[in-house]
Amino acid sequence: MGRLGRYWPEIRSQAKRLLVWLVAAAIVAVAVGLVWAGTPYEATDGSVEAVEDDDRVVVERTDGGYVLHPADGPAETGLVFYPGGRVDPNAYVGSLAGLVREANVTVVIPRMPLNLAIFDYGAGQTGLRSHAADEAMAEHPFVEHWYVGGHSLGGAMACRYAADHPDAVEGVVLYASYCDVDVSEGDLSAVSVVGANDTVLNRDAYERNRDNLPASARVAVLPGLNHTHFGSYTGQDRPTGTSYEEAHERIDGVVVPWLRTETATEDRIIHPHGAAQSLRVTGRTRSPRLLGEGHGPRGYSVRGTVPAATR
Repeated sequence: MGRLGRYWPEIRSQAKRLLVWLVAAAIVAVAVGLVWAGTPYEATDGSVEAVEDDDRVVVERTDGGYVLHPADGPAETGLVFYPGGRVDPNAYVGSLAGLVREANVTVVIPRMPLNLAIFDYGAGQTGLRSHAADEAMAEHPFVEHWYVGGHSLGGAMACRYAADHPDAVEGVVLYASYCDVDVSEGDLSAVSVVGANDTVLNRDAYERNRDNLPASARVAVLPGLNHTHFGSYTGQDRPTGTSYEEAHERIDGVVVPWLRTETATEDRIIHPHGAAQSLRVTGRTRSPRLLGEGHGPRGYSVRGTVPAATR
């Protein structure tokens, strides 16, 4: 103890100095993380204004987010769309406007805490705040049928929400994303669209989680699309030569018909326990038609099954 006692003041001094450095390093790391998360990718110039100038779409700016309504009146179907990690909601106004125009859907694009959807999901699960989807549904009571979806990280968190709230939503819409939880059982429907030239999407995780989708999921791989084509922003992936206008047309070419089929064939019945179930009517059947590995409209590579329909 005598030798230790001799060096103890110096040891204590060094320990205090180390603690100060560790605290300072932690503060710097947190500050850098906040700056990183707080500087999201923004919409390309003019993309939001172009939709605002479209007399078929009403653009409502909310608390950091956007709501897109059909101009001819309230829609009975709504989509809550979670932005990708570090992507501003304004980057999706242009890419989602086609769903409003052509599928008569109200689209809610909320801002995520620190621009990361995982924080919205975590806060909602722990009760620190409401899920963004819960808030959107409460604020738009005229919408009868809700879907949740998102881009990249936002899509994964939307899947988690759908898995936890199967009675609140009827399906999921995935852009350059995958479900990391199993939603294959039950009545949820799903559409998943990825770009063939996407270098950001984790392909191994995407393939590994394919079976988490329902067997009837519509899955499409679109040529010429990278990760940013699912919004209207740049800087996150390599350019492919495909314009954003063409990319959005290709995405809408898959998702709009899927949404039309969903909304045109769906009636609702309420069971005694209050759980809403889907009832397929109007001459269409829920039996799946295997598409196999082939090409859909405009040369899209399409896999999986879709509900067969009389035309």
